[in-house]
Amino acid sequence: MEAQVGGTRGGVTPPLFEARGIGKHFGAVVSLDGVDLVAHAGEVHALTGANGAGKSTFMNLVAGVYAPSAGELLIDGTPVRFGSPRAARDAGVSVVYQELTVLPELTVAENVFLAREPRTRFGGLDRRAMNDATARLLAEFGLALDPRRRVGDLSVATQQLVELARALSLSARLLILDEPTAVLSPAERDGLFRIVAALKEKGLLVFFVTHRLDEVFDLADRVTVLRNGRKVVTAPVGELDHAALVRHMVGHDVAERAPLPQPSARAPTVRIEHRSPNANGVLQLRGGEIVGLAGLVGSGRTRLARRIAGLERGAEVDVEVDGTRLAIRTPGDAIDAGIVYLTEDRKRDGLFVALPVLHNATASTLGRYTRAGFIDGGAERRSASEVLDRLGLVARSFAAPVRELSGGNQQKVMFGRALLGRPRLLICDEPTRGVDVGARDEIYRTLLDLAAAGVPIILVSSELKELLMLSHRLLVMRDGAVVAELPGGATEQQVLLAGAAVNSAMPAA
Repeated sequence: MEAQVGGTRGGVTPPLFEARGIGKHFGAVVSLDGVDLVAHAGEVHALTGANGAGKSTFMNLVAGVYAPSAGELLIDGTPVRFGSPRAARDAGVSVVYQELTVLPELTVAENVFLAREPRTRFGGLDRRAMNDATARLLAEFGLALDPRRRVGDLSVATQQLVELARALSLSARLLILDEPTAVLSPAERDGLFRIVAALKEKGLLVFFVTHRLDEVFDLADRVTVLRNGRKVVTAPVGELDHAALVRHMVGHDVAERAPLPQPSARAPTVRIEHRSPNANGVLQLRGGEIVGLAGLVGSGRTRLARRIAGLERGAEVDVEVDGTRLAIRTPGDAIDAGIVYLTEDRKRDGLFVALPVLHNATASTLGRYTRAGFIDGGAERRSASEVLDRLGLVARSFAAPVRELSGGNQQKVMFGRALLGRPRLLICDEPTRGVDVGARDEIYRTLLDLAAAGVPIILVSSELKELLMLSHRLLVMRDGAVVAELPGGATEQQVLLAGAAVNSAMPAA
């Protein structure tokens, strides 16, 4: 147990928050086991760990979503047991979740004061008071938003700021931020960090849940690492380096880079000719070659990827695979050609969230397990197990709804489906978004194994370092067209000069 510091009760001020021996079981599944954690007012405390480590469960216990199976939580040294999220909010706990909960048809002010709207003396909605109060709150924290603006008209990143404003309006003393930078550009991320620093100065305790280790070092005072439901370490950030933090998270060292397999010396295996109202072009890949697409917001990387996969209306794509020429007009055409697309938005486009893990993994290959109109469940399970075990999936069972999984494990299910499709061309759009460093390493290893087996890969990523590490060639895009081609071993400076980015973490197209 960490020592308490400060001084009022018996000469010692209790910490703002403390967890003592916290455990949480879901049936036979142990999500948290004996977690002790102490955090203080005026502190940014990072919470990190691999997917399935227990971060979300711990966060939901603090927020009153779950009740602990063992141990106790304390606020200001007094044991608390929240029976609901409302009880946690009444105690000063606010959460900004990674998944947006704003109502798009309402205004910013209406979302901020949802279910707490100020009323006139006659019981009607006092819209003027609500807009004025929202404006003051936004100004206090430097959020440049119009309280009267319809939230559905805002970008996803700006909608997240509305979530933050709502949390701050609750007079929070303890604020939980769950992967808050996942949808932010570098400039927006810097703005969020300034807000967090201001909250720290005001004496708030901020739990910062993140997979991005650079953010731990940029922002946090201390960090707690969870692994397999147990606390591994709590330490001041200055006492750890990147390698040590990774080692605590995954239990072993993770290589910064694996050597790229050599692509085939034969003529290009895949030739893609794409035509659209904005741009035309030809893209060629050799067997086992990884071609990275770089570019700013709106450069057209994702549009090109979706066009090749038959997902963009009004676009014409002719693909030649191993000498066979095919016209791609629909997703079915792409699948028939062996083109597998791994979408960047797994929740909206990639998963059937109410269906089990197994059916999500095999959704595009069911014909392979069908006999006389019936699915051979054993064959289906064996195929899925082989791939998902290799990807290190953490799930209580294949029958569990995929929505129950952490974001990183959902990504693994979607990646497993892509692999079961036995791609002749694999298009990966942000394949490591929202996954931890261990899962990222497993995905990198899988991509390199596929390349070594001769599968050509198109890689779209917002992380320039990731593109430089994994790509044999890098294509720089602007306004829907390829404006530069860089060889493997290119530097960040060369990409900068090609007009691809303003720093090493590019926002997604």
